[in-house]
Amino acid sequence: MNTFKKKNIFSQIPNNKTIFLSNVKNFFGSRIIDTLIQKPTSIFDKNLKEEYNLNDVGNIITLDVFVIEHQRSFNNKSPFKVVTKTKANQILNILFFSNFKSFFANKLQKNLNYRITGKLQLFSNSFQIIHPIEIKKLDENSFFEEVEPQYNLSRKKINKKKFRELVLHNLKIFQNFEFPQEWIADDFKEKDWSSFKISIINLHKPSKSLIKEFETFRKRLAYDELLANFLVFNKLKKENNKEKNKYIVNDFTNSENIINRLSFTLTKDQIYAYKEIRGDISSNQKMYRLLQGDVGSGKTIISLLIIADFVKAGYQCVIMVPTEILARQHLKYFREFLDPFKINIEMLTSKTKQKQKQKIYDDISKSKIDVLIGTHSVYNQSITFMKLGLVVIDEQHKFGVKQRVNIIEKSLRCHTLIMSATPIPRSLSFALYGEIEVSSIKSKPVGRKKVLTSILSLEKITSLLDGIKRKLDKNEQVFWVLPTIGEENNIDEKESAITRFKFLKKKFGIKVGIIHGKMDKEEIQSSMDDFQKKRIMILVSTTVIEVGINIPSATLIIIEEANRFGLSQLHQLRGRVVRGNLPSHCVLLYNRGLSENSKKRLQVLKQCDDGFEIAEKDLILRGSGDFFGTNQSGLPRWKFFSPYDDLNIIDNVKKNSAMILANNNEQISDFLINIFYQRKNFSNYYSP
Repeated sequence: MNTFKKKNIFSQIPNNKTIFLSNVKNFFGSRIIDTLIQKPTSIFDKNLKEEYNLNDVGNIITLDVFVIEHQRSFNNKSPFKVVTKTKANQILNILFFSNFKSFFANKLQKNLNYRITGKLQLFSNSFQIIHPIEIKKLDENSFFEEVEPQYNLSRKKINKKKFRELVLHNLKIFQNFEFPQEWIADDFKEKDWSSFKISIINLHKPSKSLIKEFETFRKRLAYDELLANFLVFNKLKKENNKEKNKYIVNDFTNSENIINRLSFTLTKDQIYAYKEIRGDISSNQKMYRLLQGDVGSGKTIISLLIIADFVKAGYQCVIMVPTEILARQHLKYFREFLDPFKINIEMLTSKTKQKQKQKIYDDISKSKIDVLIGTHSVYNQSITFMKLGLVVIDEQHKFGVKQRVNIIEKSLRCHTLIMSATPIPRSLSFALYGEIEVSSIKSKPVGRKKVLTSILSLEKITSLLDGIKRKLDKNEQVFWVLPTIGEENNIDEKESAITRFKFLKKKFGIKVGIIHGKMDKEEIQSSMDDFQKKRIMILVSTTVIEVGINIPSATLIIIEEANRFGLSQLHQLRGRVVRGNLPSHCVLLYNRGLSENSKKRLQVLKQCDDGFEIAEKDLILRGSGDFFGTNQSGLPRWKFFSPYDDLNIIDNVKKNSAMILANNNEQISDFLINIFYQRKNFSNYYSP
C-alpha cells in the first residue's frame, strides 16, 4: 500500500529502460492514467465451466482438466494428442498440429491439473480443443481472469500479458485516488451512467454480469472526453478574446485583380464565402471559420484570394496540409497565381534539408517569406513569424486531436481559416473545432463534368482490363485504389496494393507504378512525378491519394473492395478523376458476398454526386462506426467518443461545459483537461 500512497493517477510510469515500457509510453503515454483511458477493443469471456455439453460446441469454453496421457503421432501430418478428463470425468482431447511435440508435452504434463481455454469441437464422437488459446497450470499462485478486456496492441510490439499486468497495477492506484465531485449536471446525466471512476474500473476489470454494460460505460467516458475537449476550446476562446483583431484587412484590390483575370467564373457559393471571409477580416474580431465544400467545388481559390489580400496588407500567411504531395501541389498552384504580385512563397516539410530549413526560418523571422506552405513542420518551435496574420489549415480532420488543439493554440493571435472537403453536421463541427463560423460551397464550377460511376464484380476483371487498355490508347491515365498495403512476400493474403501492383505489372509492364504509406517520402514523390509526367500511366495506391491530388489526364479510378470504404471517402477518391475536361469514370469493384446494405451504399454513390447528400445518406445507412471509412483516413481517433454514435450527447456536453465555466470551477476543468490532454500541452495557455 505504501507504493500506492506515494503515487497518484498523474504519476509517471516507472522509468525502467525496458523495450516494453518504452513502447507503452510511446503509444499510450507516460502517466498511470494514460493506460487507463485506452478503450478496450472487446471483452473476452472465457466461459469457465465444470463440464461441457453439446450446446458448447463451436464456442469458447474454459475447463479444468487432469492430464491422463500423451498420444504421439506416427507422422508429421497427424496431431499430437493429449487426453484429459474434466472435473465431471468427461474425456477431452487436446490436439496440436506442429513439429514441436516435446514443447507441448512439457506444457501439459501427465498427472497434473490445468485450466484450458479454447474452442470446443466435436469430431468422430470425441470432444476436443485444437491449439488452446490459454493453458494455465492449476496451483495456489495461478491467476485467472474469466472476463478479460482485449486491447489494440497490434503493430505496437507490446506484450499482451505484461500490458494486462500494468493495467491492473495502475487500476489499484486509480481506485485509491480521490476524485472531484461529479461534474455531469443531473439534467444531462443518463440514468444508467455510473461515475467516471466506476466506469473506468468496469471497463478494465469487468465482471461477467456487466459485460453487456460495456457500451454504457463507454458512452459515459465519451461524455467526459468530449467535455474536456469543449473546456479546452473554451479556454482557447477566452484567450483569443483577450485581444481585438490586430490584423485588419481593408484593401481587396489584389483578390479583385485575380478574380478579373480568372479563366472561369466563381460560383454563387464561392462569391458568398469570399464575402463572408472579407467581412471577418475587416472587422474587429479575429476570424475563426470553417470553409467546407464538396470535392472540386473550388475552396483553394478562395483561400488564395484572401491570402493575396493579407500579403498586400503586410502580413504573413501559413498553409498547413496533411501530406507532402498536397503541399507540393499547393506550392505550384499558389505560385502560378501569385508570382505576378511579387509574393514570395516557400514550402517546408520534414523532407526539407537542414540548410534550407535554417534559411527558411531566418527569412520567415525577417518577413522575407510572405506565404509558407507545408505539413505539420510549419509549426516547428524553431519558426518565429515576424507578422503572421492568417493560418489556413487544409483538411484539418486528418490531423490528430492534440495536433488540432495545438494548431488552434499556435494561431491564437491571428485569423484562422479551416478548409474541409468532408461535410459534417454542425453539432459535430463544434466537437472538432469548437465555436466556429461555417461557410459552405455546395455548387460546382460551371462546365465541370460528372463522373460516370459503375459497380462491377471482380469476376469481370477481364473486361475492366480491356477498358484500361482503351484509356491508355487515348493517352489517359488510371488510378487503382485498395484499402490495404499488404506484404511483399505474403502469398496467402487477400488482394492488396502490393499484390494488385504485381498483377498489373505483368499485364502492362513499366506503365504501372505504386504509392502507399510504408514507402519513403522520396519514393512516393518520385512515383507521383512519374505519374504527372506520364512516365507511368497506371498508379496503384492506398488512400494516400484521397486528398487534393490533381492529375487532369487521369480519367479512370478503380476502387477495389469499395464496400470497405465510407461513402464520403469513396466520394473523395472519385474526385481525383474529374480535374480536367475529359469524360471520367469511377469503377467500384467488389468481391462476391456483398451484403444488401453494402449494395445500397454503393448505389447511393452511383446515383448521387453531391457530397453533402452523400454524407447524410452514409450516416443513415451505416449508423455507427467509422463514418469516413478505413483507419487510414477520416476523423481523428478519440479514446471513447465515437462521432455519429454520440451525436446525441454533443449539445448537452456543450451546455455542461458552459455551466462549469460560468461557475469558475477550475478544479474540474483542469482535472478533465489533465486527464485527456495532459496539462503540459497547455502550459502556454495559462502563462502571461
